Amino acid sequence: MIIAAQQRLLTLSCGSQINVVPTPLRRDDANSPWCYTYSVSPIIVDDEVRSSTLPPRTNFLATQVWPSSRLAATVLEQYLDPSWKVCEFGCGPALPSLTAAMKGAEVIATDLDECALEMAEAAAREQGYMDGQRFQTLQFDLTLRENNIPPDADLYIMSDVFESSNVASSAAFHVQSILNKNSDSQSKRRVWVFAQSDRAQRETFLDAMRETYNETLEWSSLRQAPDMDSELWLCDLDETAIKYN
Repeated sequence: MIIAAQQRLLTLSCGSQINVVPTPLRRDDANSPWCYTYSVSPIIVDDEVRSSTLPPRTNFLATQVWPSSRLAATVLEQYLDPSWKVCEFGCGPALPSLTAAMKGAEVIATDLDECALEMAEAAAREQGYMDGQRFQTLQFDLTLRENNIPPDADLYIMSDVFESSNVASSAAFHVQSILNKNSDSQSKRRVWVFAQSDRAQRETFLDAMRETYNETLEWSSLRQAPDMDSELWLCDLDETAIKYN
């Protein structure tokens, strides 16, 4: 159940304290999945106004929830098979991963940003998902290719990770590597990719996938349920259609 959407201090492993706020998929639903996001606004603690700054090398973008993450979380809430193990790349605050955990799936949320991973862990812990192996985090650099093997999973999620051409082309490399395993495995791996139509670097990803996977590959709109038997789904996102609480 969602807690009050008010700012609080989160203490990180480095000793820094940052202002965070619970951010739900749906503000008016007490059963909505939620994550923590970083807040730049000051917070009052014991009648003292406190501001916070992110630790060095933390990417502010990795501490926020973006439209594609909301769409990915919505799709997972509606269609995820809870028996699947889910791995999210570039999770940031990990709203999709936390949604999958709420559905009962085993989840590995990955990101390069340590602060984002700690925020995800804190939200998972408060929602009771840290028991056993149900929710785990892992630092994973999507831009590294050699000797950088993703965790094993049934479903891999990416939402708007294409912040540069390097990330986009490297993401295509990892997706192709994951799908290659389907040819010699009894279990089937699936990849769902969500990206806004105005993200230029998503075409870098698409071009790379066309070269190595399928030359007719295209982005598809979310007009029907995802094909659960398909190993790759590229979902085109119209930002204007996303509901914000």
